[in-house]
Amino acid sequence: MVLPKLNPGAIGRASTLTQLTRAAIAPLRTSNREIRTLEKLTRAALFMPLYVPVALLLRAAAYVGVAVVATARTSFGATMTCRLTDLIGWYVWLFGEWEPDLTRFVSSRLSGGDVFVDVGANAGYYSLLAARHVGADGGVVAVEASPAVFAELCDNVTANRLTDRIRLVNAAASAASGTLTIYAGPNHNLGMSTTVPTRKLRAEATIDAHRLDEMLSASEIASARIIKIDVEGAEPDVLAGMTTMIPLLRADAEIVVELSPRWWPRRGRNPAAILKPFLDSGFHMYAMGNDYSPWRYLWLDDASYAVRIRGTIDRRTRRLDLVLSRRDADRLPMVASVASRDERSHRARVSDV
Repeated sequence: MVLPKLNPGAIGRASTLTQLTRAAIAPLRTSNREIRTLEKLTRAALFMPLYVPVALLLRAAAYVGVAVVATARTSFGATMTCRLTDLIGWYVWLFGEWEPDLTRFVSSRLSGGDVFVDVGANAGYYSLLAARHVGADGGVVAVEASPAVFAELCDNVTANRLTDRIRLVNAAASAASGTLTIYAGPNHNLGMSTTVPTRKLRAEATIDAHRLDEMLSASEIASARIIKIDVEGAEPDVLAGMTTMIPLLRADAEIVVELSPRWWPRRGRNPAAILKPFLDSGFHMYAMGNDYSPWRYLWLDDASYAVRIRGTIDRRTRRLDLVLSRRDADRLPMVASVASRDERSHRARVSDV
C-alpha cells in the first residue's frame, strides 16, 4: 500500500482549519461522568456546524490522495503522529482519544506487571495506552499485519521511547501458519485493512501468518490480562488460532474482540460457533458500548459498562463489540479515568492530605 502523498500547501491550510476547529469545540467538551440527554443534544447541535465542514474537507483530501499530518497528545500522555485524513488519526488529534468506552475499560483492567496483547494494533493507540499501565515490569505485544501501517506503529512506539516495553510484530494472526494477502483500507479509514478478501479492497502485500499461540511466548500467555482483537472480519481465524492458549490463561484474563460477521467469507459461520471453545471453558459474554459518532467524544467520561449477554448469538449481525470474561456478573465495572493506577493512587493520596 502507498499511503497518501503529503502536499505542503494543502497541509498548511488544512492544519490551520483543524486547529481552529479544535479550539472552537473545546468549550463544548465536558469531563462530567453523567450527562443528561437534553444537554447532550444541545452540545451536539452546537458542535456539528463547527465539525462537519472540516471533516468533509479532510474526506475530500483523502479521496484525492493528499494526507494531512499532525502531532497529537493523547489524554493519557502519549504522543502520536496522526493522519488527519484518516478517521482514527483525526479523532485522536481532535479529541485525544479513540473509542472512549473501550479506552476506559482497558485503563481500569491493567496494572503493573500485566501483559496486553494488541492484535490489529494499527498505529498503536491501544498499545501506547496499555504500556502506560503495565509499567516497566509488564509488556505489550503489538501485532499489525499491514506493512505500511506497521511503519507508523513503529514510529509512534519509538517517539514515546517504549521500544523496551512494546514488542512489535509485523504479521497476521491466523488459524494456521503460512502466508496471507493483506488488503489496504481506504485513505479515509486505514483501520479497515484486513486479510479478508470479501471487502473488495486493493491488495497491499503478502505477509507471514501465524497462530497467536505461536506468536506469544509462554510467559506472555501466562501474564496476559487483556487480549484485544480488532481485525476487520478475520476474527474467526484469530480466535481459532488461540484455542490451545485458553487453559494457560490466568483466571482474570479477558478477551476484547470486535466481531464483524457480515465480512466472514464462510457463510455457515455464526458468532455462537466461533465463541464456543471460550464459552465452554468458562468465559461469559459481555456487550461493550461503542459509538463512533463525533459528538460522543464531547463527553468522554460518560462511559457505559460492558453488560452481560445471556443466551447465544446465532445471527450474523453487522458488528459485535464483546468482552469475554470468566467473571460471572451482570456487568463489568470500570473507572472513568484513563490515568494509570499508580497515578490514580497518587492523586487520591494528595487529595487526602
